[in-house]
Amino acid sequence: MLANYTVMEKFLPNPINTWVMAFDFGETRIGVAIGNTLLKIPHPILTVIGRNKFEKLDKIGKLINEWKPTQLVVGMPTTSPDKVELIANITRFANRLKHNFKLPVALINEDYTSSMAACQLNQQSVIGISQKSKLDQLSACGILHFYFAEINNTL
Repeated sequence: MLANYTVMEKFLPNPINTWVMAFDFGETRIGVAIGNTLLKIPHPILTVIGRNKFEKLDKIGKLINEWKPTQLVVGMPTTSPDKVELIANITRFANRLKHNFKLPVALINEDYTSSMAACQLNQQSVIGISQKSKLDQLSACGILHFYFAEINNTL
């Protein structure tokens, strides 16, 4: 016998089914993806752009209010001398998310997510300037995919 529930009730937060929002941080653009812990399938949402960090955080806040994630994930490249400033900026961004939205923030290795996203777009004949915003969103999907793989390995 099938349980009586609507489709929306199936995806309401519970201990085994919560929303996770991932971010591919860049100074100009921030790619955003969402997925739930039940299906573990990342979906691109949008690319956040704004005149300053406050405008970007405001847009992210609207996404958080809409999706109500219980976990945030931010991509972090591996440490190298040429990425010191980027890593510091990503760390500040992650701290702002945690402080402003009172949600846990996980940092996940994002190495090669942009390259993988570019390959996916090239295979779909999305090239050049039309890749710009899609690339950030797909990179966020890659970060979320790595996060789901990591939590699977710790269970």
